[in-house]
Amino acid sequence: MNETLKVIASRYSCRDYEDKTITEEELKTILNAGLLAPSAMNSQVDEAFAVVNIDLIDELALAINDGFRELNIKKPDHYYCTYHAPVLVIVSGPRDYTRLKEDGSCMLENMFLAAESLNIGSCWINQLRDTQDLPNVREVLTKIGIPENHQVVGCAALGYSKKRVEPKIKKENRIHIVK
Repeated sequence: MNETLKVIASRYSCRDYEDKTITEEELKTILNAGLLAPSAMNSQVDEAFAVVNIDLIDELALAINDGFRELNIKKPDHYYCTYHAPVLVIVSGPRDYTRLKEDGSCMLENMFLAAESLNIGSCWINQLRDTQDLPNVREVLTKIGIPENHQVVGCAALGYSKKRVEPKIKKENRIHIVK
Protein backbone atom coordinates (compact mmCIF):
# COMPACT_ATOMS: atom_id res chain seq x y z
CA MET A 1 0.00 0.00 0.00
CA ASN A 2 1.42 3.42 -0.89
CA GLU A 3 1.99 6.16 1.68
CA THR A 4 -1.13 8.17 0.79
CA LEU A 5 -3.40 5.15 1.21
CA LYS A 6 -1.68 4.28 4.51
CA VAL A 7 -2.42 7.78 5.82
CA ILE A 8 -6.05 7.54 4.71
CA ALA A 9 -6.42 4.11 6.34
CA SER A 10 -4.81 5.16 9.63
CA ARG A 11 -6.71 8.43 10.24
CA TYR A 12 -9.11 8.35 13.17
CA SER A 13 -11.07 10.85 15.23
CA CYS A 14 -8.92 11.87 18.19
CA ARG A 15 -10.84 12.97 21.29
CA ASP A 16 -8.04 12.94 23.86
CA TYR A 17 -5.20 15.42 23.39
CA GLU A 18 -1.93 16.09 25.17
CA ASP A 19 -1.64 19.39 27.00
CA LYS A 20 0.80 20.92 24.51
CA THR A 21 0.28 22.65 21.21
CA ILE A 22 1.55 21.67 17.79
CA THR A 23 4.37 23.67 16.27
CA GLU A 24 3.67 26.66 14.04
CA GLU A 25 5.43 24.87 11.18
CA GLU A 26 3.14 21.82 11.58
CA LEU A 27 0.07 24.07 11.72
CA LYS A 28 1.11 25.92 8.56
CA THR A 29 1.71 22.61 6.79
CA ILE A 30 -1.80 21.43 7.73
CA LEU A 31 -3.41 24.75 6.73
CA ASN A 32 -1.56 24.78 3.40
CA ALA A 33 -2.84 21.25 2.70
CA GLY A 34 -6.32 22.72 3.09
CA LEU A 35 -5.54 25.35 0.49
CA LEU A 36 -4.64 22.59 -1.97
CA ALA A 37 -8.16 21.14 -1.83
CA PRO A 38 -10.34 21.27 -4.91
CA SER A 39 -13.07 23.91 -5.11
CA ALA A 40 -15.93 24.34 -7.54
CA MET A 41 -14.69 26.13 -10.65
CA ASN A 42 -11.49 26.87 -8.68
CA SER A 43 -13.39 29.54 -6.73
CA GLN A 44 -11.23 29.22 -3.58
CA VAL A 45 -13.63 31.22 -1.39
CA ASP A 46 -13.62 29.08 1.79
CA GLU A 47 -11.32 30.35 4.52
CA ALA A 48 -9.60 28.66 7.46
CA PHE A 49 -9.29 30.41 10.82
CA ALA A 50 -6.75 28.65 13.07
CA VAL A 51 -7.38 29.45 16.73
CA VAL A 52 -4.39 28.72 18.96
CA ASN A 53 -5.51 30.89 21.88
CA ILE A 54 -6.78 28.38 24.48
CA ASP A 55 -8.85 31.05 26.26
CA LEU A 56 -10.63 31.86 23.00
CA ILE A 57 -11.24 28.16 22.26
CA ASP A 58 -12.65 27.77 25.80
CA GLU A 59 -14.86 30.82 25.37
CA LEU A 60 -16.23 29.42 22.11
CA ALA A 61 -16.80 25.94 23.58
CA LEU A 62 -18.69 27.40 26.56
CA ALA A 63 -20.80 29.60 24.26
CA ILE A 64 -21.64 26.52 22.18
CA ASN A 65 -22.67 24.63 25.35
CA ASP A 66 -24.90 27.55 26.34
CA GLY A 67 -26.31 27.49 22.81
CA PHE A 68 -27.19 23.82 23.14
CA ARG A 69 -29.15 24.58 26.31
CA GLU A 70 -30.89 27.46 24.53
CA LEU A 71 -31.82 25.14 21.65
CA ASN A 72 -32.83 22.33 24.05
CA ILE A 73 -30.14 20.02 22.66
CA LYS A 74 -29.13 17.65 25.45
CA LYS A 75 -25.46 17.01 26.08
CA PRO A 76 -23.70 15.49 29.10
CA ASP A 77 -22.69 17.98 31.83
CA HIS A 78 -18.97 17.36 31.19
CA TYR A 79 -19.36 17.81 27.40
CA TYR A 80 -16.70 19.95 25.76
CA CYS A 81 -17.09 20.00 21.99
CA THR A 82 -13.43 20.62 21.10
CA TYR A 83 -12.18 17.85 23.40
CA HIS A 84 -9.61 20.29 24.84
CA ALA A 85 -7.56 20.26 21.64
CA PRO A 86 -4.91 23.01 21.65
CA VAL A 87 -5.82 24.14 18.11
CA LEU A 88 -9.20 24.64 16.49
CA VAL A 89 -9.42 25.36 12.78
CA ILE A 90 -12.75 26.82 11.69
CA VAL A 91 -13.57 26.63 7.97
CA SER A 92 -16.17 29.09 6.72
CA GLY A 93 -17.18 31.04 3.67
CA PRO A 94 -19.82 33.36 2.27
CA ARG A 95 -23.37 32.18 3.02
CA ASP A 96 -24.48 32.89 -0.54
CA TYR A 97 -21.81 30.69 -2.15
CA THR A 98 -23.65 27.61 -3.46
CA ARG A 99 -20.76 25.15 -3.07
CA LEU A 100 -19.64 26.25 0.38
CA LYS A 101 -20.20 22.89 2.13
CA GLU A 102 -18.60 20.85 -0.61
CA ASP A 103 -15.50 23.02 -0.94
CA GLY A 104 -15.10 23.46 2.81
CA SER A 105 -15.45 19.72 3.40
CA CYS A 106 -12.68 19.02 0.90
CA MET A 107 -10.53 21.63 2.62
CA LEU A 108 -11.10 20.00 6.02
CA GLU A 109 -10.42 16.49 4.73
CA ASN A 110 -7.07 17.60 3.30
CA MET A 111 -6.21 19.07 6.72
CA PHE A 112 -7.19 15.84 8.52
CA LEU A 113 -5.01 13.78 6.22
CA ALA A 114 -2.09 16.19 6.51
CA ALA A 115 -2.40 16.08 10.30
CA GLU A 116 -2.40 12.28 10.26
CA SER A 117 0.71 12.25 8.06
CA LEU A 118 2.45 14.37 10.74
CA ASN A 119 1.26 12.11 13.60
CA ILE A 120 -1.09 14.83 14.84
CA GLY A 121 -4.54 13.87 16.06
CA SER A 122 -7.63 15.45 14.54
CA CYS A 123 -11.38 15.39 14.91
CA TRP A 124 -14.22 16.89 12.84
CA ILE A 125 -16.24 19.25 15.03
CA ASN A 126 -19.81 19.98 13.84
CA GLN A 127 -21.33 21.95 16.69
CA LEU A 128 -21.00 25.39 15.13
CA ARG A 129 -23.37 24.38 12.32
CA ASP A 130 -26.25 24.42 14.85
CA THR A 131 -25.15 27.30 17.07
CA GLN A 132 -23.23 29.79 14.92
CA ASP A 133 -26.11 32.28 14.62
CA LEU A 134 -26.84 32.48 18.34
CA PRO A 135 -25.72 35.88 19.71
CA ASN A 136 -23.20 34.53 22.28
CA VAL A 137 -21.56 32.22 19.75
CA ARG A 138 -21.58 34.85 17.00
CA GLU A 139 -19.84 37.26 19.38
CA VAL A 140 -16.93 34.83 19.81
CA LEU A 141 -16.79 34.11 16.06
CA THR A 142 -16.51 37.86 15.50
CA LYS A 143 -13.60 38.01 17.99
CA ILE A 144 -11.91 35.26 15.98
CA GLY A 145 -12.32 37.34 12.81
CA ILE A 146 -14.99 35.33 11.01
CA PRO A 147 -17.09 37.77 8.94
CA GLU A 148 -20.81 38.17 9.68
CA ASN A 149 -21.71 37.00 6.17
CA HIS A 150 -19.86 33.70 6.63
CA GLN A 151 -21.34 30.34 7.44
CA VAL A 152 -19.23 27.76 9.24
CA VAL A 153 -18.79 24.50 7.32
CA GLY A 154 -17.02 22.62 10.09
CA CYS A 155 -14.01 22.62 12.34
CA ALA A 156 -10.88 20.58 12.87
CA ALA A 157 -9.66 19.99 16.41
CA LEU A 158 -5.90 19.42 16.21
CA GLY A 159 -3.24 18.32 18.68
CA TYR A 160 -0.94 15.53 19.78
CA SER A 161 -2.97 12.48 20.71
CA LYS A 162 -2.57 11.14 24.25
CA LYS A 163 -2.81 7.60 22.92
CA ARG A 164 -3.13 6.06 19.51
CA VAL A 165 -6.58 4.67 18.74
CA GLU A 166 -7.21 2.18 15.97
CA PRO A 167 -9.53 3.51 13.27
CA LYS A 168 -13.02 2.03 13.36
CA ILE A 169 -13.85 -0.71 10.90
CA LYS A 170 -15.65 0.75 7.90
CA LYS A 171 -18.79 -0.86 6.47
CA GLU A 172 -17.74 -2.19 3.08
CA ASN A 173 -21.34 -2.83 1.99
CA ARG A 174 -21.62 0.89 1.17
CA ILE A 175 -19.61 0.45 -2.03
CA HIS A 176 -21.40 -0.49 -5.25
CA ILE A 177 -19.76 -1.14 -8.57
CA VAL A 178 -22.25 -0.78 -11.40
CA LYS A 179 -21.38 -2.35 -14.74
